[in-house]
Amino acid sequence: MVSDAYAAQDAMRAHARRATTVITLATQLHSIAFGNMTPSHHVNEDGAVRPVYFYVVDMSEFSADKLANRGSAQASAILTNVQDFVINLWNNLGRQFFRVLRHDATSLHNVL
Repeated sequence: MVSDAYAAQDAMRAHARRATTVITLATQLHSIAFGNMTPSHHVNEDGAVRPVYFYVVDMSEFSADKLANRGSAQASAILTNVQDFVINLWNNLGRQFFRVLRHDATSLHNVL
């Protein structure tokens, strides 16, 4: 836990700048906050520019609509129950995806 709100925002911004695909799950506050920090494009090491894909998984369109109204045109809503979404990820992508996800979460925790 980061008790300094400014330090927490800086840590989130560092991850947002490196992101190429973002999937936010069920928390409107964090989805909107991270969406506002995420650039619309990413420049690869070879100089190629590619879009940053941003998906909001939630039961309502509120988060994606709020981001679209603020100029985050790359945000797409996936309207479903988050538990169903995660189970489908598990069934279709398997354990390898969650190993990477766990590694990234550990890296984020170490930064914070």
